[in-house]
Amino acid sequence: MARRRQAAWVVWGVLPALVVGAQDLTVTAKVDKTTVAVGEPISFTLTLSGDVSGVSLPPLRFPEHVAVAGRSQATNFSLRSGAMERSVSVLYVLVPQRAGTLQLGPFHVTHQDRALQTEPIEITVKKPALPPRLKQPAERFTL
Repeated sequence: MARRRQAAWVVWGVLPALVVGAQDLTVTAKVDKTTVAVGEPISFTLTLSGDVSGVSLPPLRFPEHVAVAGRSQATNFSLRSGAMERSVSVLYVLVPQRAGTLQLGPFHVTHQDRALQTEPIEITVKKPALPPRLKQPAERFTL
């Protein structure tokens, strides 16, 4: 019984050291595709990795002709080689409303007096495919 208590204190004593020794913060942004048609959804993911303590995500601004159809957030923790790794990912489903080229980002995050930003992502939005036109009027038929 005493050994179990000692082991518990050892484990609880090590965990705070792992949190303090966490790696620096990195910020990345990615999309699932860079060429879409008007109305076709794009999955945009912003990921913060490393020392995410005390970081709050600023509200993200997207171009006005892009609708946000959905948002979700995931937090991951893992221990690798005695070091704790943490990440927070925010997924947005974006739907472009008009054809052209649009730019997502750069997105900015400030952490411990350090400014970080993502690279901008360029998306090509094509006009939607039109349905084929009939060359001759269709004949009427009955069943």
